[in-house]
Amino acid sequence: MLSRIGLLGRIMLILMAALGAVIVGAILVGRMEPASPRSAQVAPYPRLEQAAGVIDLLSRTEPSLRPTILRAVSGIRLHAALADAAPPGEGLRRLPRSEAMLRAFSEALQRPAPGKDDGLRAYADGEGGRVTRIVARLDDGSVLVLDEIEPQRAISLKLFGLAPGMWIGILGIAVAGLALLGAQREMRPLRRLSAAAEAFDGSPPAGPVPVSGAPDVQRLARSVHAMQERVAALLQERSFLIGAISHDLKTYLTRLRLRAESWPDAQGRERMAADIDGMTDLIETSLAFARGTTVSQIRGRVDLADLAAVEAAERSALGQPVALVGEEVAEATVPGDAVALRRVIANLLDNAVKFGRGKVEIAVESGPEQCSLRVEDDGPGVGSAEAAAIFSPFYRIEGSRNRRTGGNGLGLAIARQIAEAHGGTIAVCAGRLGGACFTLTLPRAGA
Repeated sequence: MLSRIGLLGRIMLILMAALGAVIVGAILVGRMEPASPRSAQVAPYPRLEQAAGVIDLLSRTEPSLRPTILRAVSGIRLHAALADAAPPGEGLRRLPRSEAMLRAFSEALQRPAPGKDDGLRAYADGEGGRVTRIVARLDDGSVLVLDEIEPQRAISLKLFGLAPGMWIGILGIAVAGLALLGAQREMRPLRRLSAAAEAFDGSPPAGPVPVSGAPDVQRLARSVHAMQERVAALLQERSFLIGAISHDLKTYLTRLRLRAESWPDAQGRERMAADIDGMTDLIETSLAFARGTTVSQIRGRVDLADLAAVEAAERSALGQPVALVGEEVAEATVPGDAVALRRVIANLLDNAVKFGRGKVEIAVESGPEQCSLRVEDDGPGVGSAEAAAIFSPFYRIEGSRNRRTGGNGLGLAIARQIAEAHGGTIAVCAGRLGGACFTLTLPRAGA
């Protein structure tokens, strides 16, 4: 699965994995924070037991020592002070139940007689039930006031109601997006280079590949362009060499033909002419294969069904046992060179007629994405060991070197060369007639 993912996809996966790790870490930190020792100390102050103890201690202590005790019990969460009169309880809510609990915890506080007020008050701030202020009158008439100090909470940065961890995740997503855009921009020269390499057909390049991006990518683009120029120059030299050889050989063959025509023996003259014709055909076929079968780069819409029907009709008129079978295909259009594709069909039929025992069938099938042409014969067939080698140049199943029985061994090689130039394939397998079945498959032309 990973092998099918491109470079951009792999970079995206790495960034997403890193981003996911950041988000998971932020979530875990957020969940662990409430369980920390500092945050666990959330008990309300002043505790009723502690307040009762402070009241009892001050009630039993001389007035001169009370300031010292007040300083001792006061801290960051509790403030204790003595006043001459009870402070007003405006804005506070009285808690009678907490007052009863204070009397139960304290030894100095007693339940007042009916109709009397002992001055004990417990207040809550707002609607909550937590005690925030306790007021108690001591024996000497002074008033003890215990106030809870609002704890200083940790600074919590929030923006639009979101915690820092969430903003870290959002920032990570934004950074990942920017990184992906940057990676895509850096990969653009590679895509252009890949397209230029795929479009290279051996002809001199129209111009250099645009050089941009990282230094390594620029060096690669220049190297590819230089390689294309070298390959194009070598192919051009080969074409010149092939043309020169073809011209010189045809010149010598023409001379031999003229001399053969003046040969006094008629039977010998015919044999010499047949050998010269065979040599000419072999040279032309070999040169066509060496030139890459001269498949035109200008492609049109070609109907395989029409080509097959015309080829089958012409061969039937010549007395060859070729028949067009199968369901009638309305349209089997492929992009390509009609002359070259007809040559493929002709080579396949020549091979089938040569090795068949008297029956050759050709059929065309059309699919949504590709079209196929099938040629079957009732000959000896092709073994599995020879299925791949049969398309090699100059390979012949027939062991003799006689061209009348074995051919020159280039027909199937040329057919495969043309098929591959059209983005298709040729394969051979055992046919239902008992012989070989050659299948030409080509991509279907778009609408």
